[in-house]
Amino acid sequence: MKKQIEKALQVAQKNLKEIRTVTEWAEEMGYESTKYFSRRFKKFYGVSPKPKLVVLRIEKFHEMIMQDPEISCFEIGQELGLGGESDLNKYVKNHTGKPPKEWKNG
Repeated sequence: MKKQIEKALQVAQKNLKEIRTVTEWAEEMGYESTKYFSRRFKKFYGVSPKPKLVVLRIEKFHEMIMQDPEISCFEIGQELGLGGESDLNKYVKNHTGKPPKEWKNG
């Protein structure tokens, strides 16, 4: 079971578009109980899965704009499973304090 939880971050990074909630993440990992997955995740990684999903999305956002500064916010939002441009704007501003355009412009 330990090896299964060790793969949680890889699974999330690979499937950010499809995994929008901790429940979806737990299901992707093969757990029937979201609570059980959350407890195992927190015990192994030291943080709860929900904030870790946020960190993974923000890291992917940064990676995408570094690789292609001309990429549209709509494309990034779609790739991160957040929806369109307005959803990405709200998400990034809420979790970083700055809107995506400020990150893109340096």
